[in-house]
This record gives sequence, C-alpha cells and structure tokens, in this order.
Amino acid sequence: MSILLVEVVSGGIIFGADRNITVKNGTEPPTQRTKVLKWPNENTLFGFVGATAIDNMPINEWLETIRDEFNRYSELHKIAKNLAKKIQPLREEMEGNYPARPLIVHLGGFIREHNHWKPSIWHISNAHKMGRYRYLSIKKQFGCNDAFKNKFSNEDVSEIRDILRIKEKNFDPLWFHQGIDLFTFNVLEESIRSAFKSLCEQHPNHDIPKTIEEWAKYVKMKILMYSAYYQAFKPANERSVGGEPDVEFLQWPEE
Repeated sequence: MSILLVEVVSGGIIFGADRNITVKNGTEPPTQRTKVLKWPNENTLFGFVGATAIDNMPINEWLETIRDEFNRYSELHKIAKNLAKKIQPLREEMEGNYPARPLIVHLGGFIREHNHWKPSIWHISNAHKMGRYRYLSIKKQFGCNDAFKNKFSNEDVSEIRDILRIKEKNFDPLWFHQGIDLFTFNVLEESIRSAFKSLCEQHPNHDIPKTIEEWAKYVKMKILMYSAYYQAFKPANERSVGGEPDVEFLQWPEE
C-alpha cells in the first residue's frame, strides 16, 4: 500500500512517496518503483498508492503508453476525469471476480480563477470510506473529485495563498495523506511536526521552511521517518513502506 503525501504551501504543491512495492506472494522483500512523477506534462503532478498495476503493466509503465494521449488535455479536470474513466474498466478486467483492491491516485496542478492562480488536487479512488485505522469500503467503482476545492469551498480565491501562509507559520501546511495504517503515520507525523517546530523555534541553525524547496525536504523527512518505523518493527517481507523517497513539486505560478 505504501504512503503518499500531498502538501500545499504558499510556494506551491509537493508530492512525495516511498518506493516499496509489496511482492504478490508476500514472502519476499518488496521491490522498488517510483510512485510520484510529473505526468502527463511538466505542469501536472501524479502520485499513487495501493494496487500497482493497470492493464497488466506496472502503473508507471502504463502511464508512459498513454502520455501522448493525455498531453492533448490542457485542463487538469479533463486529465483527471478521463484518467478515471480509463482506470476503472482496466482494473475491473484485471480483478475479474476477485474483490477490488484499493487504488488511490492524486493529480496536482494550478488553475486560473478570477485572475488568481489556485491549487487543484484531484482525487481518484475506489476507497469510498476511511475509518480510524484503515480504508473501510473498497469498491469496483472509482470516484473522482477536486479535493482542494472541497477544502476551500467557502474561501475567496484571492485569500487562499494568505491562508496557506498562516498555516505555514504554525508549522501546519495543508496536507492530504494516503496509505497503509494512516493512524500510525499521523500519530508519528504529529509528533515529529511538533518536535521540528520546537527545534526551529529554539535552534539558531533551524528555521520554519520558507521556500517550496525547504518544505519538500520536510516531506522527504516524514517519508523517511515512516520508513524507519517499518524498518524497525516489520520483517523484510512486510515492509510495505520503505526505499528512497521520491519528492516532486510545482512552483506557484506568478500572478
């Protein structure tokens, strides 16, 4: 299942994920594969957790086969909605009569609204209910929605960046977390966020991140933290999270 972190700050959008892919038979150590990348173009971030194959190919390889087709879409919502339409029948075909396996995809980019740029984070998933400890409702049907829009439905677009700046001052960037055992991750993440905030307030060589590059390092640190948890407490064949983190980001466009 692994871990996917999406964070939005006043400097832009950050996607980060580990590389571990659990082997089907469950007796061998995980293999490694990139789960975040810029796709289908340099202005769009793609990340996933869960099922690792579509159309009987690793997801990152499958994406390359349809990159040219999706490059013709200039709007993020069209990329997301058409991708969801492609994913569902191909996953259904692969699963056959077996129960659906969770697959959660995020697409990120910027859209122009009322003369202001704002983030757009699309969520494509067949996990329809999140419990305290796990995904509770996995179906064959995939939903597709703008998760960022849902968070800021009552805010004026001109104030979104200022709201994000205030959250940064509190060391609490806007986030969307997906992955295995999110309860454990969120408890560990909250602790390390509190500790790092204290470090920034008290140590002369540490400051609260100010640039997207600095926030990207913080995302990488959290992935490494969760990987360390699996390294310490799980046998090699059960380390669903691990490997070198991949982190990609998009700068906030100039107004």
